[in-house]
Amino acid sequence: MAEQTRIVVTGMGAVTPYGAGVSSFWEGIISGRSAIIETPDEYLRQWAPATAPAVSFKPEQFMNPRLLQQTDRFTQLAIAAVAEALQDAGWADGAALHDSCASDRIGISVGNSLGGVQSLEEGSARLSSGKSSRVSARLVPKALPNAAAGTIAKLHDIHGPVMTYSAACASSANSIGEASYWLRLDQADVVLAGGTECLFSPSILSSLRSAGALADGEGDFAAWSRPFDKNRTGMVMGEGAAFLVLEKLEHARARGAKIYAELVGYGTSNDAYHETSPDPTGRSAKLAMERALRSAGLGVGDIDYINAHATATPAGDQAEANALRELFGEELNRIPVSSIKGSVGHMLGAAGAIESVACVKALGEGILPPTVNCDDKEDWAPADIVPNASRVQPVKRVLSNSFGFGGQNGVLIWQHADLLR
Repeated sequence: MAEQTRIVVTGMGAVTPYGAGVSSFWEGIISGRSAIIETPDEYLRQWAPATAPAVSFKPEQFMNPRLLQQTDRFTQLAIAAVAEALQDAGWADGAALHDSCASDRIGISVGNSLGGVQSLEEGSARLSSGKSSRVSARLVPKALPNAAAGTIAKLHDIHGPVMTYSAACASSANSIGEASYWLRLDQADVVLAGGTECLFSPSILSSLRSAGALADGEGDFAAWSRPFDKNRTGMVMGEGAAFLVLEKLEHARARGAKIYAELVGYGTSNDAYHETSPDPTGRSAKLAMERALRSAGLGVGDIDYINAHATATPAGDQAEANALRELFGEELNRIPVSSIKGSVGHMLGAAGAIESVACVKALGEGILPPTVNCDDKEDWAPADIVPNASRVQPVKRVLSNSFGFGGQNGVLIWQHADLLR
């Protein structure tokens, strides 16, 4: 049996509520400082008083006026994150990228849940106002869920596999995992894999409010997202984008690339239970984790840290805790388990990608990001949730969970670069 292709991370880029750049994101989450604020848009505030917007992100700094006009914000976030990831991987521009990789050997794998909803709502508002019976011919191409992937392909002259995965909150975990198959099947040598999301719109926030998914609190907005805490009331919406450059190990070594970590495991499943609520037993979440471990050739004793999905919803947090306990048993008591959603909110389709960046940084820096705002931990929660302050603790293998509406489950396992041989 041929040896399995090894896949490594050679670049990362992000736009988060802390601003543009992986460094600002990492410094923000390990500081224990929440980026959640009072919703800047007064109209949206009636449904979501607290959000985690990327307020300091200025898209005009990353693209010309024409491209700015032709794209929705979710695409603009992706453009900026991809530009940083490429530069971080050693490709300052498109010419440098294609000097080391043919355009048809590069892929793009993007996760997002709903595409350009802001553009759709702007068009709907224009028509419903009665002031016009027409909207821009650009509305559909701006709003399509694959608009970000297509725009990135055009900007960087990429002709390999370009796909968009829409699996709710598991979208970008799935986009990264599915991209690994392209590399293993020799459909590409390099893939830009990640996710992007901006769902700050009246209809989305109103619907989530009606469903009881959004946090409802008082006092300091930074404390509204409370994963695993007894006083949690729901999730806080965030926005952002994150991309990782996934590359075949031999290709990365041949060009002398810096290697951050290795992607060793991926598993997916579906609850087949409810359109929004998770299966409370966590059995299919457990299945996805089991598949990720099996694909990596690892056992539960090999995992040093778990980045939990934990959105601070009562049903979701407990279902995940049940799945972890069922799979890891007593081993769970020694494994740190934290959620960064108290810091950046829930970025939905981009969550799995930004949490993958957090996992890769945790491996490289030997620091575990904390679960902020968990002051009174649920009795059923994992024993060690790294509460409120980051921890210096070297780890070798980390598991990252992403569980979404529709029962979508995506699990990734990342391994320290030192374990490459």
